[in-house]
Amino acid sequence: MRKLNMNKIHLLSAGLSCVFLAGCGTSSEAFEKSERASAVALPSAVAFQESGQWVRPDVAENPSTRLLGEPLASYEAGLERLTKAPFNKDFILADVNFNQVRWFTHFSGDISGRFIEVASNVSSADEPWPEVLNALLDEIAQYQKEDGHFGAEVDWEQEIDFDPTTDRTVMMPILWGNGRLLLGLTAAAMKFDHPGVKEAARKLGDFYVNTVYPRFCDPERVEEYRTEGQYASAYVTCVYEGMEGLLDLYKVTGERRYLESACKFADFHEEFDVLPVGHSHGSLSQTSMLVKIYEESGQEKYLKRAVERWDAVVTGGYVNPAGSVLEKFWVTGYNRDEGCSEADWLRLNLLLWSNTGQTRYLDMAERLYWNGIQPNQWSTGGYGHRFMGVDDVGPFAYLKQSQESLWCCSFHVPWALHKMLSFLAVGSEAGIWYNFPIGFETAVDVGEQAWIVKSNPAEDASGPNLIAYNLELLGTPGAAVPPLHVRMPDWAQDVKVRGWKYDRETKEELEIEFALAKSELPGRNVLTVTTSEKITADTLTYQLLYTARPFLEDRRLQRVDLEKALEEKVERLEGVAYRQGPHVYMNKSSGAIEDIELSAVNKKMGPFVEMEDRDDPHAFVINLLLESGTEE
Repeated sequence: MRKLNMNKIHLLSAGLSCVFLAGCGTSSEAFEKSERASAVALPSAVAFQESGQWVRPDVAENPSTRLLGEPLASYEAGLERLTKAPFNKDFILADVNFNQVRWFTHFSGDISGRFIEVASNVSSADEPWPEVLNALLDEIAQYQKEDGHFGAEVDWEQEIDFDPTTDRTVMMPILWGNGRLLLGLTAAAMKFDHPGVKEAARKLGDFYVNTVYPRFCDPERVEEYRTEGQYASAYVTCVYEGMEGLLDLYKVTGERRYLESACKFADFHEEFDVLPVGHSHGSLSQTSMLVKIYEESGQEKYLKRAVERWDAVVTGGYVNPAGSVLEKFWVTGYNRDEGCSEADWLRLNLLLWSNTGQTRYLDMAERLYWNGIQPNQWSTGGYGHRFMGVDDVGPFAYLKQSQESLWCCSFHVPWALHKMLSFLAVGSEAGIWYNFPIGFETAVDVGEQAWIVKSNPAEDASGPNLIAYNLELLGTPGAAVPPLHVRMPDWAQDVKVRGWKYDRETKEELEIEFALAKSELPGRNVLTVTTSEKITADTLTYQLLYTARPFLEDRRLQRVDLEKALEEKVERLEGVAYRQGPHVYMNKSSGAIEDIELSAVNKKMGPFVEMEDRDDPHAFVINLLLESGTEE
């Protein structure tokens, strides 16, 4: 098992205990009081709430976050899978040196690039993980061609060898794989001092600048690009996977030509970036790349495209009630999911939040994590494809598992989950953003001050319709406590907060008064918690109590008014999803849309993570029978 990077977590004090509770209704007097306590409630936080201005917070590139409980076990199992067969050096490098016959060697750089990327991301700079990573980095550059690409020799000026019946073509698969490999090489170059890797990344980036862009983004050859190809080897799927690698190469080298090339690719991409499309993984990864290009270039048109694509995906029915999408980016007509697509969808939502402040993206990321990504994981720890129950509306169930994808998903999902670690709690000049009620501990920076944040379920404070989390906060003794911005999840009807500080002289926990400000800005469902007196770090304690009553949604993620249906004596609600907390309840014993009485929901349904046999079919859409009365 790899060692987690917890270089800051040792600062946690054994005596630090944190518990909160107080309603989110806030009087103007209380908020004014928090403003006057300027040493505690930073002016930037107040100005932020009033002006609506959003400044991207400091999302850590190398998080020190450690998950706790079941999420940790799942995450560690995914990483541990990468240390087992078939992932030895020869297997991984087969797509660049062709030493053996295995899956997708013609997608040169796909497996090797993905493996190097996730392994580099989760490693510390002084401890590459797993052991095979060093050998990969030492050897891979020797297989690079003179023009900078990896894979078969190709005459790039020949007509593109599209074939709609198979992915066994040459040109497009090489471009897909090389795009993934550029991400791997740049990830390694950013993490390790390895001149050979940096030079290989630069040479591959130059291939994209000098060969790929002029050949495959030529306005005079647009009709050629429109030729139909098999979905995994289609033009729009494969040509543009190099965009983010170019962006990362700009970060590695400081050479602006790589950023400019990424922008040019993104601009040409727009004409071909449509829905529906045959490859959701490629489409979603490229939309995430647009957000990253916006972050570096400052050009809002790229962020606008990503926001508009999100809206189209959600309102268009491409996202099912569990938060996941199909392998093909269709509403219906296909019957498998894909772990890579879930990974990209997760990351896109996280990136959109950090660049807009809109909490709907965190709501979607949370829904996906618990109800889409968890069902995609295999008992081996790997990820892949699962068959889905699909009708003319779209997916309604997870059925039997299809394939453990040891060529993409088993790398890409752990990679995305590692990215998610940076978003659980985030620091900024405006305070600390507590985004996900989940077990974790991490370190964040607020200005020049470092803080330790630890989040744990508070089982003793939870109840049938209550979800409670204890939040521990520790900084340098004497430091003023920053504002805490608590996301109010879409599943929570209310959030209450309460807290104590530990008095070292009396050795007592003293209750402290909080000022609470619920954001009135559209789309930012955040509760800002500040102290109404000067509190310094030492031992501060919070508890968040979420009211989480069950509710219903239709298959397009829109609320269904259960109370109104009961009042009007409606006997049956067809095609609904039953939600409580972050979970979309699933049928424990069936993958069909069944009639279930409201009074029997808790007996026949439950969260996926509580299923005894997770490999069995589980429907997340039901017909709810109301005539028997309310739920037990």
